[in-house]
Amino acid sequence: MIRRRGFVWLLLAAAAGLCASPALAQDYPSKPITLVVPFAPGGATDVAARIVAEGLSKEVGQSVVVENRTGAAGDIGIAYVVDAPPDGYTLVFATMGTLTTNPHIYQQEFKIATDLMPISKTFEVDHVLVVRPSLGIKNLKDLIAYAKQHPGEMTYGSAGIGSSVQMFSVMLDMMAGTQMRQVPYKGSAEARVDVVAGNIDMVMDSVPSAIAQIQSGDLVPIAVTNAKRNASLPDVPTMIEAGLPGYSTAAWGALLAPAGTPQPVIDRLSAAVQATMASEAVVKAYADNGMQPVSSTPEGLRDLIASDTILWGDLVKKAGIKLE
Repeated sequence: MIRRRGFVWLLLAAAAGLCASPALAQDYPSKPITLVVPFAPGGATDVAARIVAEGLSKEVGQSVVVENRTGAAGDIGIAYVVDAPPDGYTLVFATMGTLTTNPHIYQQEFKIATDLMPISKTFEVDHVLVVRPSLGIKNLKDLIAYAKQHPGEMTYGSAGIGSSVQMFSVMLDMMAGTQMRQVPYKGSAEARVDVVAGNIDMVMDSVPSAIAQIQSGDLVPIAVTNAKRNASLPDVPTMIEAGLPGYSTAAWGALLAPAGTPQPVIDRLSAAVQATMASEAVVKAYADNGMQPVSSTPEGLRDLIASDTILWGDLVKKAGIKLE
């Protein structure tokens, strides 16, 4: 990857200064915006990004075109945006994992805190702990007791090193004082298949991904990860309600731009995202896909990235998570 350095950075900074003038800032955007999704089409992040892109295009008066650039657990897409011109026309729709967990696990040629500018948070998605019906467990207390009685034997599926599916399971394992064993998969769908088949015991999957098999009875829901119950699973308790005090987390997504993007452009985009996430169309589309629309100021997103980077970094270190 070719990184912008030295004189090139000075030229870009000068250009950014020109763009920051009130007159030019008012003209933004004057052409289509590319929204890079660092994951494959059809996944939860891609679905969320396309909903936002449609709503955002109405707010800014220009097309917002989704472009999938996959690989390296999302880092390829992030790197592409880091190296894009800082003019507000190339943005990235990133996730909690790519922004706050990957830096502790993967060798990156960029730094999230300095090479990207936060715009707004965009969504939250609760996860739900589901187990195979043949396990005969229906609540968290019994699951923890079983895991403690069988140290190293109980298995959970993950969607790759550093994924929310893994990290939320590791958080459970550490907070509950159990010793469960990870079985890695390329994605959560494959892990769910093996839970249903009885090949592994459980998976901490997103609600939208798991809900159909919960409703069919192929998976038994134990608890959701967030502090509030999920509207799609109103009868499923939270981890806290189920007996694990302090366990509260959800996966989230966010919109960011390359470092050096003029602040007026960032502010314009942030306001547009906040309006988009409050629109009836987006609220309904997100609800239909089991997600919650959220937004934030650029400063709020910066603080969230900083705090979650510490949180997941500590967990990665304590659990000894690393690439095989």
